Amino acid sequence: MWHSRKTRKFDWLSRSQYLAIAILSCLLAVATPSVAQDNFVAPQTQAQVAQNDLLTQGRIAYQLGKYAEATQTWQQAERSQTSHSDRALVFNYLALSSQKQGNWQQAKQYIDQSLALLTETSDYHDREQNIYAQALNTRGRLELAMGQPETALATWKQAETIYQQAQDELGTIGSRINQAQALQTMGLYRRSQKLLEQINQELNQQSDPTLKVAGLRSLGHALRVTGDLDLAQKVLQQSLTISQQLNLPEESSATLFSLANTARVLPDPKKAIALYRQAATSTTQLLPKTEIQLNQLDLLVETNQWQLVNNSIVEIHQNIDQLSSQPSRRSLYAEVNFAQSLLDLPPGQLSQASPKIELETLLLNTITKAQQLADTKAESYALGVLGKLYQKQQQNSKALTSTKKALLLAQNIADNRLKYQWQWQLGKLQINQGKRQDAIASYSEAINSLEALRNDLIVTNLDYQFSFRNSIEPVYRELVSLLLESPASEEVTQKDLLQARQTIEALQLAELNDYFREACLDAQPTDVDKIDRQAAVIYPIILGDRLEVIVAFPGKSLRHYTTQISAAQVSETIEKLRQTVAIRSRRQFYQPAQEIYQWLIRPALADLEQYKIETLVFVPDGVFRNIPMAVLHDGEHYLIEKYNVALTPGLELLAPRPLEQLEMKTLAMGLTEARDGFAALDYVQVELEDIQDRLDSTVLLNGEFTQESFTSKVKSAEYPIVHVATHGQFSSLLEETFLLAWDGRIAINQLNQIFQQQNFQQQEAIELLVLSACETAVGDDRAALGLAGMAIKAGAKSTVATLWSVNDKATATAIANFYQKLTRSNQPVSKAQALRQTQLDLISSQQYSHPFYWAPFILVGNWL
Repeated sequence: MWHSRKTRKFDWLSRSQYLAIAILSCLLAVATPSVAQDNFVAPQTQAQVAQNDLLTQGRIAYQLGKYAEATQTWQQAERSQTSHSDRALVFNYLALSSQKQGNWQQAKQYIDQSLALLTETSDYHDREQNIYAQALNTRGRLELAMGQPETALATWKQAETIYQQAQDELGTIGSRINQAQALQTMGLYRRSQKLLEQINQELNQQSDPTLKVAGLRSLGHALRVTGDLDLAQKVLQQSLTISQQLNLPEESSATLFSLANTARVLPDPKKAIALYRQAATSTTQLLPKTEIQLNQLDLLVETNQWQLVNNSIVEIHQNIDQLSSQPSRRSLYAEVNFAQSLLDLPPGQLSQASPKIELETLLLNTITKAQQLADTKAESYALGVLGKLYQKQQQNSKALTSTKKALLLAQNIADNRLKYQWQWQLGKLQINQGKRQDAIASYSEAINSLEALRNDLIVTNLDYQFSFRNSIEPVYRELVSLLLESPASEEVTQKDLLQARQTIEALQLAELNDYFREACLDAQPTDVDKIDRQAAVIYPIILGDRLEVIVAFPGKSLRHYTTQISAAQVSETIEKLRQTVAIRSRRQFYQPAQEIYQWLIRPALADLEQYKIETLVFVPDGVFRNIPMAVLHDGEHYLIEKYNVALTPGLELLAPRPLEQLEMKTLAMGLTEARDGFAALDYVQVELEDIQDRLDSTVLLNGEFTQESFTSKVKSAEYPIVHVATHGQFSSLLEETFLLAWDGRIAINQLNQIFQQQNFQQQEAIELLVLSACETAVGDDRAALGLAGMAIKAGAKSTVATLWSVNDKATATAIANFYQKLTRSNQPVSKAQALRQTQLDLISSQQYSHPFYWAPFILVGNWL
C-alpha cells in the first residue's frame, strides 16, 4: 500500500516539481558530498507512467535510499527499452545508483553508454535535450567525486548550455550551483562566491514560486558550505516565506532544517534548537522528522540540556522502531546515528526514565538490513559503530573484528570519511593491545585519509557532522603522543620525531583550513636550513597529560624534551601570563613567564649556544598562540633580550626571501576619529606622517580610507608594504575577524578579495603587512587563529601585529622606531631584528619598559 501511495504521488507531479524534488533530495540526501543533482526526467502522461512503471519503481527505491533495489529494477527496465533516448535515460539512472553504491568504474561505464547513445540521436527534441543535460550533470558529479574538478566544471557548463537551449530554468540554476561547487573544490572561492551571488539575483527574479522555493534552498545550502552564513540565512528565509505562503509544509520543514543547521554553525544553539523543533513539527513524514530530531539531540547534548535529551531519546526510539520495517539507507543511517549519539553520552546521563535500549541488537539488525539492501556503506557504518560499542564494553576481540570488517568495506568503496574513522578506532584498539607500531601505522593511515578529504571537510550534511575539535584534531594529537612516547625507557627515534613534527605541522594546516571553512592552503615542506642557518624552530605541543617540545636546528638532529603537566595546567599558566602582562601588573607576570621559559627554553639552552642561534621561531600550539614569547623570562632577562623572536603557523607556509631585496613602497591607511562604536586613535596621524616621511608612501586617512579606495589603490599599484593603523579584531570565528575602515568593517574574506587584485596582476605578494591597533578577542582561546588567518588572506609573507590593544601613543612610537630600524641603508636588518631592536629600545625607556607596551608586538611568518 505504501508503495502505491508513493507511485500515485509521482503520477501527478509536474515536470518542475520533479526537478525541485530531485535537487532537494540531492542536497539533503545522506552521503552526498556535493550539491550535484540527481535529476529524473518526469513522465509526461498517465500512459507513460504505466509504460515506464519499472523506471518509476526504480526512482522510488532510489529516493528511499534502496540503491541496490533501484539498480536491479533499472537493469530490468533497460532490457525492455528500444529507443536510444529511453536506454540513455536508464543508463543515466544506473550511473547514479552505482555511484551511491561506491561502484565508480561501473558508474562511469553507464554514463559513457548513456552519452554515447545520445550522441547517436541526431534529431533532439526537448525530452532528449533534457536527458542529455542530466547525463552531463551525472558525469560532472562522477568527475568531481573522482578528483577531477576542472573536468567537472567544463561538463557542468556544457549541461548549463543545453538546459538554456531547452529553456529549463531550474536545470540551468542547478548546473550553475554545481559549477560553484567545482570552483570551491579547485580553491577558486572568489569566483564561486560571485557565481552564487548571481544565482541569488536570478532566483529573486524567478516568477515560478515552486522553482524559487527549491532553488533558494539549494543556494542557501551552497552558501552555508562556502561559509557565507549571513547570506545563507537570508536566502533560506526567502525560501521559507514562499513555501509557507504556498502552504507547502514539507518544503517548509526542509528549509527550516537547513536554517537550523546554519544557526548551529553560526553558532546560535538556542535559535537552532527552536528551528529544529519547528522543522520536526512541520513534517508529517517519519524519516525526515527523525533525522531532524537526531541533529537536535546532538545539540541538546552539546548544551547539557539533559531533561530534554532524555525526552528526545524516548521519541526518537519510538520513531526508529516504526522505521525498522521500511529499511533504506536513510533509515539505516538514522538507526546508526541514534546508536552513535547514545554511545557518546557522558556516563550516567541516560535517565532511568528512558527506555532500555539494546544497542548491540539494534546495530546487528541494522547490519543485517544493510546486507539485504546490498548497501556496503551503511553496513560499514553500522559495523564501525558496533566496534565502538564493543570497545566501550571492553570486549576487545569483538571490537577488533567488527572494526576491521568495517574498514575493509570502507576501503572497498574508497570512502575516506568512513576509512579515517575506522583506522583511528583500530589504532586505539591496537594501543590497548600494546601494539605500538601497528597503532602508529593505523593512525598514519587515518591522517592520510583525512588529507584526502581536505576539500570535503567543510561540508555539513546529515551523514557526518564534523566537529574539528572533537572528530579531527584528536587524531593528529593522539598520533603525536604515540610517536613521542619512548618505549621501555629508550629514546624516541629521529624517524618518530620527524613524523611527529610533520604531523603537528599538518594539524596547524588542517586547523587553518577549518577556520576558513575552505581547503585553501597549499603547503610545501621547507627545511629551516634553507631559510636561516642561525634560526631554531621550536614546537611546543600540548597533550592531555604532558607538554612535549621538539626543536629543529639547522643541519642537526631534532631535539625533544617533555614536561609532565596537564593540558589544563598549561592553559592556566598561559592565561595567568597574558592577564598579568595585559593589566600592567608590577611583578605578577614574572612567575608564569619564568615557568613557561623552563618548559620551552631551558632544556635547549646548551644547544642554542653551541649552534650560535640568533632567532627563535615558534610554531605555537593551541593557547600558546595567545601569549608573546618575547616576554618569557630566565630570572634575569626577557627572551627578546637575547634572541630575535618570530612566530609561524608552520614552516610549510613560508616563502623565504629577505626584505632588503625589495623596494619599500608602502600603502598606509588609518583612522583617527571614532567610528562604529570604536574610540578615536589620536596618534594614528603622527604614525602615518612618520611613515610618509621615511618611505615612498600612499596615505589614506579617515574619510579617504574606505573599502572602495583601499581596493582601488591595491589594484592600481604594487605595494610590498601595507600598513593599517585602525581598530580590528582577531577571533576564532571567521565572522568576527575584521579591520575597521571609515565606511564599515572589512571582513577577513573581503581582505582576501582585495589583495587578490594585486596578486593576480603582479608576481609579488605583499612582503610585510603591519596591523598596528588590532587585538585578539578576550576570552577566546583560539583567537590568534584570526591573526594568522588575516596574514594568509592578505597573501602577506610577514605580518607585524599586536595581541592586545596598546596605548596609541606607545604604538606610534614603536612603529616609528620599527621603520627606522628597517630602513637603515648603512646597516640592513631582517624584520625580526628590526622588531627586536624596537622592543629593546622600549624596554630601556622609562615610560614604556613594562611588557604591556612592547610585548604584544609580534612577527608572524617570514622573519628574514
